[in-house]
Amino acid sequence: MGQKRIHEIPEWVFEFHGHRCPMMPLGYLAGKYALKLLGIEKEKDTNTYVFSETGDGHHQGCFDDGVQAATGCTYGKGNYKRLQYGKLAIIVYKPDKGAVRIRPKPEMLNEISKFEFFKYRKSEIPASQIPREVSDEVINYILSKDFEELFYYEFLKDFTYSPPKKTMTRIICDGCGEPTYENYIKIFNGKKLCPRCYEVK
Repeated sequence: MGQKRIHEIPEWVFEFHGHRCPMMPLGYLAGKYALKLLGIEKEKDTNTYVFSETGDGHHQGCFDDGVQAATGCTYGKGNYKRLQYGKLAIIVYKPDKGAVRIRPKPEMLNEISKFEFFKYRKSEIPASQIPREVSDEVINYILSKDFEELFYYEFLKDFTYSPPKKTMTRIICDGCGEPTYENYIKIFNGKKLCPRCYEVK
């Protein structure tokens, strides 16, 4: 299965992710494909949004790290949200450009599940301990496929999103004395409290 790569992923993305696995590259390519379909560049600020249909209660959330690296939409910048649907799919939205939903083709997921990598994972061997040649075999398979071979896509005509208003102003909590962003402060008996102090008032 030594097919020629038609896509490349910078090595720093693997280093950021922490190990070599197939789902991170798959997420990376999903993100790149979404940018291509919308005709936009990787986001430097917070003007593009990703809504991931993955969740916290399953493996293969590695997909999300690849999407973040490709799109520039990240948890830290607040323009990456997990919808907790338990699906490998993303919606990428750019105001004035629209929204597109990308999902891996089920038949492709079935195909890559046959690789030796997943025998190791089903034996509960961490991805970081799987021999590199085993990991690279399935990674190279994914990177040898055209976007159209890997994914289905759908433009979402009526999709809209209004991000919450953000602030840079901090207020000292009257309970713990720690700076807290103003839109998280709660008032109790005339005191300005952070959420943690408010919960134990």
